[in-house]
Amino acid sequence: MTRLKVGDRVYIRGLVQSDCLGLTGTILEISPSALFPPRIQRCKVDFNGKIRRVLDVHLVPAIKQDESAPAA
Repeated sequence: MTRLKVGDRVYIRGLVQSDCLGLTGTILEISPSALFPPRIQRCKVDFNGKIRRVLDVHLVPAIKQDESAPAA
């Protein structure tokens, strides 16, 4: 699994009850989680003005679109 870092663009995976499902956000802050093993991190993410704290296991890096790649 790729380690996330501050500034990465991400979206939520697996939290269907989230009001930010389908939105792309930017990680603002990363801290260790007190309730889970050390490899699990809590991320503060800005989803277009909605600030949410989400575990990194529920986040997926957003793939950057390359202009030279075909869309199909």
